[in-house]
Amino acid sequence: MNPTKKGQIAKFHTPLEGENPEQLYLVFEVIEDVDRPRAHIKALNTGLSFPSINTVHLDDLDVVDVNTQDLIGHSVTINKPDDSQVHGRIIKINEQSVKLDLTIVANGIVTNLWLTIIDEQGTEHSGALIVN
Repeated sequence: MNPTKKGQIAKFHTPLEGENPEQLYLVFEVIEDVDRPRAHIKALNTGLSFPSINTVHLDDLDVVDVNTQDLIGHSVTINKPDDSQVHGRIIKINEQSVKLDLTIVANGIVTNLWLTIIDEQGTEHSGALIVN
């Protein structure tokens, strides 16, 4: 199924040779054009500080279900209950599966996925996953 709205997680159904077939992308915008429907996407978990937003043909993407346990070990940013943000690696996710709900805020996209990370100093923090 092709993405239909912003905030969905997708991947290319037929990646090019040399591309990671499991690479996930966040859909930032769906452009409903009769001749050439497109989507603005951003690769997740690239390790880059500022991954680029790319425009691709909507027909090249498939929406995927994300098993939350697949995120263990990935480097992410979370919003803590006091609204501070912390960067670290995921060590625990409270729910095995969740219907991902994404909300655009000033500093990124906040999810309803509650998780625990460990920062570079070895301190654990809990909060909502944020994509910025």
